[in-house]
Formats: sequence, C-alpha cells, structure tokens
Amino acid sequence: MTLSGQLDLPVAARPAVGEPVMSDRLCALLVRRGRPLEVGQIVAQVLRLRGCPLTLQRRLVAELVDSDARLTWLGRDLVGLAPPRWASQNVADATFCIVDLETTGGSPGSSKITEIGAVRVAGLEIVDRFSVLVDPQRPIPETITRLTGITNQMVVGQPEIGAALEMFVGFARDDVLVAHNAPFDLRFLTYERRRTAGRYFTQPWLDTLTLARRLLAGRVGRHDLTTLSEWADTNVRPCHRALPDAEATAELLIRFLAMLAERDLDTVERVVAIGAPGGTRHSWKLALADDLPTSPGIYLMRNRRGEVLYVGKARNLRRRVRSYFGPGGRHGRLIGRALEQLERIDYECCASELDALLAEHRVLRDLQPPCNRRGLPGPTWRIVLTGEDVPRLRVLRGFPVASDGTLLCVTTERRARMVRDVLLALYPLDSSRPLPHPDFGVADAIRHAGGPDDDRVRVGELRGLVGPVPAAPLGRMAARYARAVADGRLRIDDLGQQQFEALLRELGAAWRAHAVRQRLALFVDPAATPGQAVVFGVAFGEIVGRAEVDLDNWPVSVDRILRALAVARAAPASSPLDPEALIVDARMRERGRFGTFELGPVIDVDQALTGAAALIEHACAHRRGAEPTRQELTLLDE
Repeated sequence: MTLSGQLDLPVAARPAVGEPVMSDRLCALLVRRGRPLEVGQIVAQVLRLRGCPLTLQRRLVAELVDSDARLTWLGRDLVGLAPPRWASQNVADATFCIVDLETTGGSPGSSKITEIGAVRVAGLEIVDRFSVLVDPQRPIPETITRLTGITNQMVVGQPEIGAALEMFVGFARDDVLVAHNAPFDLRFLTYERRRTAGRYFTQPWLDTLTLARRLLAGRVGRHDLTTLSEWADTNVRPCHRALPDAEATAELLIRFLAMLAERDLDTVERVVAIGAPGGTRHSWKLALADDLPTSPGIYLMRNRRGEVLYVGKARNLRRRVRSYFGPGGRHGRLIGRALEQLERIDYECCASELDALLAEHRVLRDLQPPCNRRGLPGPTWRIVLTGEDVPRLRVLRGFPVASDGTLLCVTTERRARMVRDVLLALYPLDSSRPLPHPDFGVADAIRHAGGPDDDRVRVGELRGLVGPVPAAPLGRMAARYARAVADGRLRIDDLGQQQFEALLRELGAAWRAHAVRQRLALFVDPAATPGQAVVFGVAFGEIVGRAEVDLDNWPVSVDRILRALAVARAAPASSPLDPEALIVDARMRERGRFGTFELGPVIDVDQALTGAAALIEHACAHRRGAEPTRQELTLLDE
C-alpha cells in the first residue's frame, strides 16, 4: 500500500497483528500534517513521552530516522519525508527547481507577488522554464515599477495568486526548490499557499546565498546575485525580473554543485545539509512583525486561542521579533514550540530599556508562559546552615524566610547540591560534637575545641562568606581551597573547576545583593523618544522616583526624585530583596558611569544635580535601534 500525499512513498509490509511500528506512525503523521515536524513534536505525538531531556529526544528520533529510508533530517531538529533515493542520489541525476519572485514590497500579507519565474535543472543543465505575471489586486508602487519594469497595465487580466501558485506547483512537482536568499521567496510562497490552499511546501530547499557564503568566503566582496553573476560570468545576468534572475541563479547553482562535488559532497542529502537556509520554517510568519514599532518594549506571542506562549523584551521590538524568522534564525526547543503555534503578536511600548525589563518581569511573574524558561519566578532551592547544636548544610526547596539560616539561593536543585558539596569540602563540619554556646567568640571557640579549626570557626567563616564584608573570609577560603585540593577533598579536573566556579558565581550574586541593599543612586536611561531620558531614583533596591525628562525640563523632576531618596534613606527597606531590585542593579551595572550617579550617606543636592545634568545630556544624545544598521541594509540589498 502507499501513503497518499505530496510524496508517494511505499510503506513496508508489517505483521497484521498489533499497532504499526513507530516509523510507520511517524510517516503517516508527516503526511497528515503536510509539513516537517520538530523533534519535540515527534517525541510527544509518536513516542508519547513527556518530560524527556532534549539530548535524549534527539537520540530517540535519530534512531527512527536512521532506521527508515523514508525519513530524513531537513534541519538540525526538523524531520520530514525524504524524496526517493534521497541519501544516495547524485546531484548530477537530481532535479532542481530554481525560483525567483518579484513583489510589491518585502513583507508577506502587506505586500503581494507580481511575477513568478522558475527553471528546472536536471543532469546539471537547464531543461525547462516557467514564467507568469500575477495580478496583485492592488497598485504597484512606483519605486517597484522603476526597479522591475512591471507596470499596473501589465498585470491587469493576469492570474491571481491562487491560480498562479497552482501553475507553479504543477511545474515544481517534488523537485528540490532553490532560490537566492531563499527565506525571502519561501516566506512569500508559503504564506500565499497556506492562505489560498491551506498547504505548505514540504520539499527541501537550497539557498544559493548560503552556498556562496560557505564556498566563496573571502573570494568576492559581496554575495548579492549581481556580484555573483559577474564572478561566475553567467550567460544570463539578473535584471530584477523573475525569469532572468532564476536563470542566473540556476547557472550559479550548477557552478556551486561542481565545487561541492570536488569536496565529495555529491548527494542530494549532503548538498541540502550544506545549503539549507536557516530560520525558514516559520519565515512566512514574518508579516506578524510588520506593524511592530522600533521602540523598547515587551512582546507576547499568542496562539489561535489567544493564550500567551512566550514573553520577551527588546530595545527594538520590530527588529527583535523579525530575528526569529530571519535566515540565521536558530531556536531552542521551547521557542520552537512557540513559533509552531504562533498566530498573533501583541506588544507594549516602554519609555526605556529598564522599563521594558521590569515590564517583562511582571508579565512573566503573572502569566508564567509555557515556552519561557529565563525570567520565571525563582529561585526555588536554597542552601541552609541549620541552627541546631550540630551544624549541617542542607538543600531545601522553597523561598527563604527570616532567620532560617539560608546562606545562598540557587535556581536548580542540581546546582544547589553541587555548591553545597563544594562548601562541605572546604568547610567539613564535624557533626559528632555540639557547638559551644552561641555567645562564645571565635577565640573562645578555638580554646574550647582545643584547635584552630573547629566547627564554630568554620560556621563563622561560612556566614562571613555571604555577609556584606566578605574580604577576610574569602581570603581564608582560598587557603582552605589549597588544603582541600592537597587532601583530595576537591578535584582539580574540569569537573572540579566547574563546581568551584559555580560556588564563586553564587557567592558573587549574594555579594551583589548586599551591595544593592546599600545603594542610593540616580540612574538615567535613554528614552525611546530622541532627545529624552528617563531618570530613576534607586534606594536600597527599590525605585522610589521616576521621571521622563529632556534637556529643558529636568531640574524640577530630579529635585523631586532627590527628596524621595532622602525620605527613603531615613527608613531603609527591611523586607526580603525583591527580584526587581536585581534587575535594576543589572541594568545600572550595564550602563556603568554613563548612567549611574552614586549618592553618599548625606545627599549633596548641588553635587547630585551636577552629576544628573551630565548623565541626562549623555542619555538625550544617545539613541539606539531606530534605524537599520549597515549590516541589515546589506542583507536587504542581497
């Protein structure tokens, strides 16, 4: 029997009793879906496993793919149906369909296709051609007409996109599709085919731009089609019309395939692995980012039911969201799931990057989207020095409470136990003897124990390590580290170094938290609006004042913030440190002296105003993320 679908692949005969084998079920699922599937989807829907580690997921799916010639990898974590003789077919015997489009603009949905041109390459020769003008059902911009020569009169009476696409699909058949800067053409074709017919293009794609970058590194100045055509001395030169551009791309492809064959990369499978464009699977959804502004803010990815899948922040919303669908897009498993279900993107503009960071934290805390990992509420594990007569270091779950002996808060159980083990190697607590009375000092403890290194000393040093002034305990820890290595209690290999570095990172976080509790400062962040800045008053980790200012109106606002800081200084916060305080501190450290003016125990208003003036002037002159970078302009031109 056969599986019906775009690829007509035989299903091997199986015993009549029992369910189909896993590879059969996967093939059937791929045919029903009509598009490739990610590793996580296959594990959940075919293997029916939950909570499986990512590395194990890929290993299990790889066994399915390697055991069945009908399956193949179409990307790093993407599995699809393999064309016949995919793994063994030589490129000299394969058939490729090279396509080029002309459009009214750069974004599917808001822009439309005006021309489709394609050629077929078989036996490394051009054997057939296809060309059709398309009525975009809207006026063609004058700039596009000047570029392509396609006028409104030329497309009147031509097929609309649905009919034109069916003609192209009949021409392309199951050939490997090829384009220069393939993500551009792929997202237009996939968007329109999904919209008009509910189908996807599921065959493999090759990107001659990707091949050029990999094969011609350093040999040509640029990789746009015109430059490459001159390098290859093609018979047909690109002219911003679909068919001539497709013919020029086909000649480039033939040249690149010969170069790959010289490197023993001569099968269709291996060539596609080298030249497959990144980030193309969801590239048709790039149109969802068209209406996003270029200001700082947060974005919410939602599914068709309106449920929030993922929340992120950006200094430039439009650029950040577009990056998910670009030619270099590489995503983890969770964001891949969000992109799979994505139907709508909501956003909220913020006045500054710090405002965006805080807004993201609050939304993550309230919604806890399923595809976010970073930024979710935490930590959930803590290392506790028990207050019993016999001291012990324990790893407990949950948030700390006052005076419970918590030394460090850690985000994962594995990391918490790793840090606890290193501490025990450095400070081996003797649980066989109770501690002296708590009122004893260190000298009393030493005399009581009959030696310089009893539990009281170790406990004192442990608590001092996470205290506000850790310099002396840190020096003593260095000596303990040398002794622990000499005694064999600490390893000096890569694993031991990794464990000790984890301890230092957690201690660094604790020291920063103490510093946050002591900080009184003015912080100035550039605003989204040019010529403006946002001033924050930060006292002991809390924002006690905020104002949006420009170079003309800032003194009154800053004076009001200074009065709020003076009130906060008189009554410092005593509650546990809020996670937002660490977010504020991280942003202040990122901006450094260009954004922060530290205030002393006694606030000198005149000095503070002078310092604020310099920061505000710098921030008002500073604007990032509004205009395309030179690199982006180069990519657009290519």
